[in-house]
Amino acid sequence: MVASNFRLGLEYLIPFAFVSFFASGPIKDFLYGSSSSRSLSTHEAPRLDTEKLVFPEEDLSCPDHTFQTHYLSTDPLLVYISGFLSEEEADHLVKISLPHFAPSTVWSGGHEALDPNVRVSEKAPIPRDNTVKCIEERARAFQGWRPDVFVERLWSQRYGPGGHYVHHYDGGPGRISSFMVYLEANCTGGGTNFPRLKVQGDKRKWCEFIECDENDEIVGEDGQVKGKLEGVTFKPIKGNAVFWLNYGPDGRGYEEAWHAGLPVMTGTKIGLNIWSWYQPGFQIPDM
Repeated sequence: MVASNFRLGLEYLIPFAFVSFFASGPIKDFLYGSSSSRSLSTHEAPRLDTEKLVFPEEDLSCPDHTFQTHYLSTDPLLVYISGFLSEEEADHLVKISLPHFAPSTVWSGGHEALDPNVRVSEKAPIPRDNTVKCIEERARAFQGWRPDVFVERLWSQRYGPGGHYVHHYDGGPGRISSFMVYLEANCTGGGTNFPRLKVQGDKRKWCEFIECDENDEIVGEDGQVKGKLEGVTFKPIKGNAVFWLNYGPDGRGYEEAWHAGLPVMTGTKIGLNIWSWYQPGFQIPDM
């Protein structure tokens, strides 16, 4: 497991090691393209309404923030982030989400509907205040401040007992990356499962963050065993996050990005979704 400490503050440049990673690593190859592959072309990346995106603010002032990164996979890129949010930030996002929770829906065939066989949770659009804007900017900074990549307005998701989201990909072409951030984790169950990922090296070093019981089983909301748990399952830990890329340099989706929110057995889990969109040539509107 490769781990690094990072400190983010908008008042000064990001540390050299962090810049070097984005200048030469997998994110650079995807976001900037490489000689042997292509990025998503303009016609493959759908245009989003400006109301769905957030834009950087030149006069935004944010406190310094430190977190630690752990690289589970570099192809596809998946990074576990300890302390992506402070405890105070997580509590604040839960508080401002509470008045806005409504049943989560799914899209199928161009139609939006409730489907408890697929998804049982509540979602809330998060009002934008300075704390939220700083978290948005932190997500952009983590990805190298790429001009053609924009963060979608943030959403929180609340899961009670039986709450789940079956295996899925995060959206269609253009939604290039995802953060799953845990705001509240007073629960049993509710892990984030990637069945097509494997830990490289000594799995025991990851047991603080992932489920390590080889006999783990998938238990449905009815309490019945549905099968054996495969791949990697991240434990919901308050303030921590999982970041991954959904698409590779050739524009095709990573099969390993297939993931699920496993059923919550007891208690409550609240997560924060941070999705980024590739919008080549997009002009930021006058604010």
